Amino acid sequence: MLPTTKKTPCAHCAPFATKKFSSQEDFVAFEKELEAKCVDGTFIQVVNADDTEEMSLQVQYQCTHCGNDWTLSIPENAYRGYFSPNTEIEHEQTNTNFFQANMRKRGKGNCGCCLGMIFLLILLLLYGLYNLVDFLFDLIF
Repeated sequence: MLPTTKKTPCAHCAPFATKKFSSQEDFVAFEKELEAKCVDGTFIQVVNADDTEEMSLQVQYQCTHCGNDWTLSIPENAYRGYFSPNTEIEHEQTNTNFFQANMRKRGKGNCGCCLGMIFLLILLLLYGLYNLVDFLFDLIF
């Protein structure tokens, strides 16, 4: 396996970057082109020991010219998949983690609102129960 680098893709592998596959036919055509590039030596498939035990929806490749690692995410149902360098995937995951962290911070403020709503609901139920008991006492006495 070639050493992993964090540089931009070379002219041999850069044209294969795909953000998403528009259809299953598009993916099949891409897969044939990628297989041809594996045969001519542009890409090699990287197999980890963990990947051999169970079928994964992601396949790792490496460019033999520049050494960049690539991930092929296989489309399934509505998920469209992608083929992109791992540096872009790591950047997107960092942005996603940042977004999720901000959402968690915002979520903490909502607990007070929910507790206030529950408290108001309990007060409303107690007020209704008080009025019912008061009505029954007036009716009986």
